[in-house]
Amino acid sequence: MNEQDFVKYITVKKGLAANSIRTCRIRFGIIKRWLEENNKDLTKESVEEFFYHLKQRGLNNNTLNTYIFTFRYIQDYLLDRGIDNHFFKGFSSFAKVKTAIIILTPDEIEKIINTPLTYGRFYKLSPEEVTKIIDFRYRTACMFLAYTGCRFDEMASLKLKYLDLSAGKAMFIETKNKDIRFAHITEPLIGRLKALVEGKGQEDLIFTSITGKKLHPQDFINDLHKRAKVAGITKRVHPHLFRHSLATQLLMSGVDVTMVAAILGHKDIQTTFSNYVHLADETLKKAMYRHPLIRKNVDPKEILKNIKETVEGFNLDSDIRFGYKFDGAPDSFSFTVFVK
Repeated sequence: MNEQDFVKYITVKKGLAANSIRTCRIRFGIIKRWLEENNKDLTKESVEEFFYHLKQRGLNNNTLNTYIFTFRYIQDYLLDRGIDNHFFKGFSSFAKVKTAIIILTPDEIEKIINTPLTYGRFYKLSPEEVTKIIDFRYRTACMFLAYTGCRFDEMASLKLKYLDLSAGKAMFIETKNKDIRFAHITEPLIGRLKALVEGKGQEDLIFTSITGKKLHPQDFINDLHKRAKVAGITKRVHPHLFRHSLATQLLMSGVDVTMVAAILGHKDIQTTFSNYVHLADETLKKAMYRHPLIRKNVDPKEILKNIKETVEGFNLDSDIRFGYKFDGAPDSFSFTVFVK
């Protein structure tokens, strides 16, 4: 099996997304190396033995399914190249494991974005110059992920021609489901992006490494881990967690699940519902309180508490654009708000 030819096949003939191509390429290399080390041909028996080997190593079903995904394309590739080998017939995906998602709070996200890191010398650039360039780019990338809920590769593939800063809008072309999707952005992200794209051409990528190349996911992940650690975040942090956090916080803020699905680019609303709604337990409880038969039996103080939390959820007291006064008591509250 030729790895380069396989990658060309899944790229051109199958049209896989960049993330899927990367997964297949990595898994292909592992499979090929295992077959060579164990002097095995690609047969049903060797594939079964390979999965037994992975199981013995303790890999979970979600990881095993990435190999299932790759093997299916390897079989398609061989058949396309005229090699009649149905080695993968009869194999099925493993049951998916629902992993617990522990989202980042808004405060934790801001801590990560506002935490600077220092870097060493790079070629002729001094540590100070490297730090000024890279720290700004990576912190802006964190903010972009947190504010838009996009996937890492959607951000890393974004070109200047798909960014309209005057309208506060970004357009994602290379998406997982191949549908074009828009993200609406605000300050301070717009200001940071203006500085980031200065001097770039329409075909240039927005987010690049210090060498001007497309951001490598592992480099960004390593940097994010360091930044989160310095910020005092003990949760398992990864780029996709910004997406999980945005979705959950939108639902908890009362945004309809159909709107959240549209923001995330989910074709099937069930994907959004099954992935995120269960994380917003308090939101579900409050939604039940709106039912007329249930509402009349809910303690009035609980309803008042929910209304108060809704008002406080806008965080108007920390927004300098508003004048805000809140007077609260156990059984009542009043507030005044106006634009300065």
